[in-house]
Amino acid sequence: MTDDFKFPSTIRVAMADLASIVTEEKVPDPGDGYRDFFGLPPELRRILFVLDRIAINRRRKQLEERTAVADSRIPEPAAPQAPSVLQPPSKSVFSSGHELQKYVPTEEFDAPSPSLKAPMTTPTPPRDPVAKAAPSSVQPAQETPPVPAPSMDTARPQAAPAGPVSQPEGAARPPASGNPTISPIEMVKKTVYLKNARANEAYEGAVEIEGFKDIKLENAGGSGLTLDPVSGLLKGTPATSGDFVIRLLGLFHGKRCEVTANLAVIADPKSLWVSKDSDRNDSFWKPDQAFRRIEGDLLCVAASKRGRSHAKDGGFRDDDFGLLAHGPGGWHIAAVADGAGSAKYSRRGSKVAVDCVLQGLPGLLDEHLTPHLAKLVPAHQQGNPDATGQIKSQLYQSLATAAFQAAKAIEEEAASHDAKASAFSTTLIVVVVRQIPGGWFIAGFSVGDGGAAVFDIRDGSLTPLTLPDSGEFAGQTRFLQRSEFAGGFEEVAKRIFFDVRKEFTAIALMTDGISDPKFPTDAVFATPARWATFWNDDLAKAVDFSRTNNAIEAQFLEWLDFWSPGNHDDRTLAILVP
Repeated sequence: MTDDFKFPSTIRVAMADLASIVTEEKVPDPGDGYRDFFGLPPELRRILFVLDRIAINRRRKQLEERTAVADSRIPEPAAPQAPSVLQPPSKSVFSSGHELQKYVPTEEFDAPSPSLKAPMTTPTPPRDPVAKAAPSSVQPAQETPPVPAPSMDTARPQAAPAGPVSQPEGAARPPASGNPTISPIEMVKKTVYLKNARANEAYEGAVEIEGFKDIKLENAGGSGLTLDPVSGLLKGTPATSGDFVIRLLGLFHGKRCEVTANLAVIADPKSLWVSKDSDRNDSFWKPDQAFRRIEGDLLCVAASKRGRSHAKDGGFRDDDFGLLAHGPGGWHIAAVADGAGSAKYSRRGSKVAVDCVLQGLPGLLDEHLTPHLAKLVPAHQQGNPDATGQIKSQLYQSLATAAFQAAKAIEEEAASHDAKASAFSTTLIVVVVRQIPGGWFIAGFSVGDGGAAVFDIRDGSLTPLTLPDSGEFAGQTRFLQRSEFAGGFEEVAKRIFFDVRKEFTAIALMTDGISDPKFPTDAVFATPARWATFWNDDLAKAVDFSRTNNAIEAQFLEWLDFWSPGNHDDRTLAILVP
């Protein structure tokens, strides 16, 4: 048959139907390499298996028919004759009472066989030569030539014995039923364990078995992986977690091999977190997330979001923030506060602190600093140390005083609820900005962790506006309370920072829910390159800080939900841009 032979459409349709039937009827798959045909799909292997079984059954039927015909034609035994040297051996495979038995199949399908032998013919028992020579009225029956059964085996057919063959002593006799021996296909089985995968993350894994090749993926086991035929790697993105069993077929040092590959898919950590609503009936309840935007000489935006560690238990957002802008040429004020997680009413303490600062600070600035900026700033820029000290003194009178008043307000709030001030513990960061001739005056004050800074991406400059503030022990922090101001000007002034800039990219204030994952150490927080990366590749890439962006709230709140293993505290960030 030539390679370009075209089967009629009726045959192709019939084969397709047959393929469907053998699959639906769960005909066993003899495996790759059945009858030395490698690379066939399972449905074609099942068709070959069925056709082989049909051929074997037809052959058995023909054997039975020929046996019956031969039995009917055997003549009656001739009269006894004198012994002769030509007498056939007394021991013959067809003598001594060994009669041919008919084969009765017991199962629909037998075990698979690597090849089918040529049909066996039924030899006719030998006649006595003397009796053959004597005249007889009974004509001997003519031997009917055997009819070969159709065979699908591509191997050379083996000829059947031409006549009776004597059985050597001690040799095994052929099966009494005449059924050909069917040998099982040799299969090597191995088990491996793949490296772990994570749900919803791209995965590549190798089946590391030396000598295992020509690999085919038989069953992915619901893992969602596929086999790359070029690299031999299992690839994909598992959608669900759990344990999966993957079945692969191939050759192991030339032998057919089935590999069971076990894969553990670890759950996506994000999917393990739940979010429960906080109790709206609580006297200190506030929304689980908040956003505010105001405009003056600067665009001021801030957002706060409850952390996952609080959301999973239906807890409250302990952070708070506030923004003010007093028109052209006026002061811009931003404040963020982080209520202590261990303090029962810290969510209220952070709000009291922010509200108090926004209420009292504008007046303090106008009283102590605004009238003197035009004179003190130029002198400071010229290197006058007295001017620098005077600016800090005026900031002490305004920023530090506003913070001290906030600490007193927290004490009064606690007393009104018959509680201790420590139950309302919070941190506080305050930044003030005012446009001046030729640039900007920027100052900051803080108690506790988190941080604030002004930076310029264009020249790579950075000025921190807060002091790294740890508690007595590692992992602790300071909180806003009267005792933080007991050291007088010299101690409190260490928390006051200011800068005069011609231009800048942005000013940022953040609680530790942002600073810990983005700037994990004080040294990193003071590194300009890290701020450039944070702005260009992270925050400003996700949030468009322009006055014309109507989607800034959605973008900002979505960014606050970034994933950082081990960092699930409340997150609050305020950004001021020119």
